[in-house]
Amino acid sequence: EDLDQVIALARQALALRPVGHTDRPKSLGNLANRLSTRFHHRGNAEDLDQAIALHKEALALRPVVGHTGRSSSLNNLAVQLSTRFDHRGNVEDLDQAIALHREALALHPVGHTDRSKSLNNLAVQLSTRFDHRGNAEDLDQ
Repeated sequence: EDLDQVIALARQALALRPVGHTDRPKSLGNLANRLSTRFHHRGNAEDLDQAIALHKEALALRPVVGHTGRSSSLNNLAVQLSTRFDHRGNVEDLDQAIALHREALALHPVGHTDRSKSLNNLAVQLSTRFDHRGNAEDLDQ
């Protein structure tokens, strides 16, 4: 019940930040994260699909160059796509997650504080794809 109320409040907050509002990506991400939490507790696939759609919208609002929240949006979407792969086995979700993790890594050059996290996230997904497909190239990377 509390989680449902949190989601309802997050939807209300999002409604107060229409397209064009500078904080809309944050509200999209907050709602997506709450829906993801509910998915993990209740297993409703619709919650996960909504979370992915919201993360995609948030990412689209964060331009490729120069937006400080882009790497976070890339990672959040990649994590949700990976979760959906784990539950449904659609390899396209895994491939997209890997591509997003690669993009996030490109935003974290050597010396960046988040580089190790990006490297780890990419390595985990490549290992998962190797386990699924058996392609040695994934391990070599």
